[in-house]
Amino acid sequence: MSTLDERFAKLRLLYPDPDDIQQIAAEEERVHALLKRQEYAALDETKVLVALCRDGILRARKRLATDKALIGDEITQRALWAEIDARQWFLNMVVKDYPGELAQIEAQLEADLQT
Repeated sequence: MSTLDERFAKLRLLYPDPDDIQQIAAEEERVHALLKRQEYAALDETKVLVALCRDGILRARKRLATDKALIGDEITQRALWAEIDARQWFLNMVVKDYPGELAQIEAQLEADLQT
């Protein structure tokens, strides 16, 4: 089972209502069809969204690494991690080289934190 399939399975467990399951299944089918084609990855709009996701991940991770005001602020920490997770999920869906994309983000984060 792929990571994407696992995520959809978790969604079905979280939202067991038949209408929710039907919506999740329809979305799952749509996403799988798009993933098979991977035509959207080259779209200018997708490239803009990928760049925004990259920037959002970097911003949130920098804040988690450097903002001492977050110590003990679990709500804000969870919100930042949720933002990171959501953006990484999107990247996983649209980029062709997800591990490479994450490596690029890590390298940029390390460079930014060293300055």
